[in-house]
Amino acid sequence: MYMLLMFYVVVVDAALVFDLNHQMVFDHLKNQVALPGMLPVVEQREQTNSLMLRFNPSFQVFEKAEPIKTGWFVISTPPWENFYVFEKTPYLAEFRLDLNFGSFYTLISLQMKNNYAFFHLISPTNLPIYENPFVALDTNFPYKGYGVYLKDEFFILFGRTKLRWSSSDFPVALSDVSPYFDNFTLSLGEKPVRYVFSVVSINPVLTKEEWERQTSFIPVNADPISPYFEKVKTLIAHRLDFPLKDNLRFGIGELTIVGGKYPDLFVLSPFAIWHNNFNEGYTNTMGSLDFSWVLIKGFEIHGEFALDEFVFEATEDESKPTAYGYNFGARKAFETGFGKFLLSVEYAKTTPLMYNSFLPYLKFYNRVVYLCNYPPSRIIVDYPIGFAFGPDAQILNFSVSFFNDQLFLSGNIFWLRKGPNDFYTEYPHVDESKAKDILGFSIEGKYKFFNFFAMVAGEKFSIGGGISVEIPLKIF
Repeated sequence: MYMLLMFYVVVVDAALVFDLNHQMVFDHLKNQVALPGMLPVVEQREQTNSLMLRFNPSFQVFEKAEPIKTGWFVISTPPWENFYVFEKTPYLAEFRLDLNFGSFYTLISLQMKNNYAFFHLISPTNLPIYENPFVALDTNFPYKGYGVYLKDEFFILFGRTKLRWSSSDFPVALSDVSPYFDNFTLSLGEKPVRYVFSVVSINPVLTKEEWERQTSFIPVNADPISPYFEKVKTLIAHRLDFPLKDNLRFGIGELTIVGGKYPDLFVLSPFAIWHNNFNEGYTNTMGSLDFSWVLIKGFEIHGEFALDEFVFEATEDESKPTAYGYNFGARKAFETGFGKFLLSVEYAKTTPLMYNSFLPYLKFYNRVVYLCNYPPSRIIVDYPIGFAFGPDAQILNFSVSFFNDQLFLSGNIFWLRKGPNDFYTEYPHVDESKAKDILGFSIEGKYKFFNFFAMVAGEKFSIGGGISVEIPLKIF
């Protein structure tokens, strides 16, 4: 166990909303309005130029995280093995600059925290330790920085942000579990339809073994000039959201990984159906459907289905196996004299070979390379583009939240089953080993300037608390 002192922040952007927070969900259900199918969305409020410093002195006691693989460009342990503990641990401090120029808004956020290797291997704190000549400071910032042009129901976003599809707690097509996406995003319209188009550049670094496969292996469905092995990997995504009524939204989307080849207009065309281009050998395409329906005031049901491949049994041995993921759930919001309540239940599942493919550049993960000075290492971490727990997984989660002007409380109870298949399972073979079942719960809360949290997941646990501090400075 470790006792630690650390600082952390919670950030809400002035122009865009990037997370499906409890206040947004409650307001939509209370007003009987369907939840958005894509984040970010524009939030209309007064814009100011500001320079801010946010920090939060706090302590934690928790079981050491699962040891990770480290080295020089080594693929590390999947982040879900540690329930994203590093990613959820807030910053020691943040320096943030917001600038507004009419319809153009820009944000630059510089964070200070412990580095990935030191956190997992030595001390899971958020204090960057100095030990001559090394400093355990995370030098991979910024994790957020972007510019956006906003005009009525139209915006263009360019920079490093999170992206998210569907109204679910556990999206299966495009989720926000990655620290960031380096993206260009265009959003058009609101009613009767919203169209969103995103291009994401993904770190193309490969290990020696992956490079050998990318440059030599030719899949059975590849075109005659394969293999493709230019050092580039791109995710392109587009979707249509239809607010059929105020309380009912239906969305349809498509995501394509382009790997080993620089994308051209043939694969980038925003208004094409990319699956029907049949770019075999350098693309991998997935389709998605999702909805949010507020049946009555305060009660919502939602669901999502993502399809990577569907093959009839007669041809399945000679082609890519069937792969899909889905979720469905419900939420209830109500208000009492004490405050507001939000109840939620959701089930999500992915099949064993979901997000996988023959070639490294065609797998649906967002690769992040953490440069760590202490201990010296270059760690490769592959974050799911879709479901937080990757392929071959299912979760049943119950949650309850209570909040008012001064107090926020939230609790979760979950059952997780994680199978042996992951991004690195040799495609198209399936590992039939036994799955692992994990029961867990978490609780977090905030009262005025004080906050606390606790989590138990199998044999892992953490508990802590702190005091929030914020220093905003208007610069002009």
